[in-house]
Amino acid sequence: LMGGGGSFSAGGPGKGMHSWLYLRILNKCQQVQSCTAFTSIFNNTGLFGIYGCMSPEFAAKGIELVADEMKAVAGGKVDQKHLDRAKAATKSAILMNLESRMIVAEDIGRQILTYGERKPVDQFLKTVDQLTLKDIADFTTKVIAKPLTMASFGEVLSVPSYEAVSSRFS
Repeated sequence: LMGGGGSFSAGGPGKGMHSWLYLRILNKCQQVQSCTAFTSIFNNTGLFGIYGCMSPEFAAKGIELVADEMKAVAGGKVDQKHLDRAKAATKSAILMNLESRMIVAEDIGRQILTYGERKPVDQFLKTVDQLTLKDIADFTTKVIAKPLTMASFGEVLSVPSYEAVSSRFS
C-alpha cells in the first residue's frame, strides 16, 4: 500500500505511481527525490521502514510529511480503491517473482524454515485478498506505537533530533 518510488525509477515510467507515498508525497514535493516503504519479515518479528531521499533543507518537512502519512493510514484514511490497487500490485509482484528460479528457490527455503513445508501460492494470494481496511489501520497503529529507529546520512545538520521525530508519532 505505502509503496513509493523515486523521481526516476528503474523498470520504466509509471512504476509505483499509484502507491500511497508516491501520490501523497512524491507528486507534491519536488524536493523529495525518493520515498519508499520497505519490509523484512522474519519468523516471529519483522521490520517496516520508510526510506526518503531529499534536499537537506527539506529534511524536517520531509520527515513531517512521512510521519503524517503513517498517521493517516493508522487513522483509517485509506479508502477501498487504494487498498484494492495495493492488493492487485502485491499479487502481481508475488506471481512475477515466481517466474525467477532464484527467487523460487529462496522462497522454498524460507517457507520450509518458517512453516516446515512449502505452502501453495493460492494460499498467499487468498491471504492478500482477505486483508481489510481495518487490518491496515490496526497494523500501522501498532507500528507507530513502537519505539522509533532512525538513521540519517549525508548532510544531516537539518535533520530533526530523534526525540523530535519520535514525538510526531505520540
